[in-house]
Amino acid sequence: MRSSFQLLGLLLAAICLLTGCIRTGQRSGVQLVYIDRFDIKNKAEDLSEPSGLTLTPAGDALWTVSDNAQKIFQVTLQGKLNRAQSFDIADKGLEGITLDPTGAFLLTVKEEGNQLILIDVATHKLVQQKRLAELSGYASVAADFAASDQNKGLEGVAWNSESNTIFVLKEGEPGLLLELSADLSTILAHKRLNRQNGFVDNSVSDFELDFSGLFYDATRHNFWIVSDRGRRLFLYDWNANRVLESMALAYTLDGRTQEIEKAEGVAFDPTNSHLYVVSDAEARLYLFEVR
Repeated sequence: MRSSFQLLGLLLAAICLLTGCIRTGQRSGVQLVYIDRFDIKNKAEDLSEPSGLTLTPAGDALWTVSDNAQKIFQVTLQGKLNRAQSFDIADKGLEGITLDPTGAFLLTVKEEGNQLILIDVATHKLVQQKRLAELSGYASVAADFAASDQNKGLEGVAWNSESNTIFVLKEGEPGLLLELSADLSTILAHKRLNRQNGFVDNSVSDFELDFSGLFYDATRHNFWIVSDRGRRLFLYDWNANRVLESMALAYTLDGRTQEIEKAEGVAFDPTNSHLYVVSDAEARLYLFEVR
């Protein structure tokens, strides 16, 4: 009888390994259903390391940036480059992108120097560029930035349409989510992202777990956050300061379970419950349905 239980335990462990539940930090009530994936790479236009993702106001296309390119890219929902809507900018090394609630401005972050760059969508002109350290209230987080590696700076950005404030994501050592005023003058609040509020992945240590992409879901009033090293998606409640859902960024293709490498951008469309994830290493756009 005892050996039967042991065999059952091994069988359940194998099933969990295939479905990703062993790597889940907590039980999830949300199901992430894989739909498709699309190659996004375009060497001729320097779109090879996509990082950051946000939807257009109509939800019919996506904005993204690429680490090595001095450009803002627009791609279709199937990952095809829209050259007519993409445009050059003065900076490269961009890591995240978001659209303001009016659809008039794009805001991106640059990890080097932890810079915030605001761009007019219609004219493609630079409106404002500031270092995070220039904002009022920076003293409250200065030690966290000084103590971490320079490659653990700003990685994600999202505009909260309800509070009309901006949120920026620090990658790690420690992971932070900061709320900024819409005029980029003040750090209003910040919270650490760690085990205490539910950011856990069994495949990496707490120290190694990073945060690489951010999107505000106005229908749930919460944030979608992706982890590159954890290969994980979190749904986070800022007000309650806790993770509500945690899911492995995995999918089954040709009978094999695979994980997304270096997920560095996430966007969600509430009209059809489609969630988009972009991979830096693979230069691919992934499409899931949230159920």
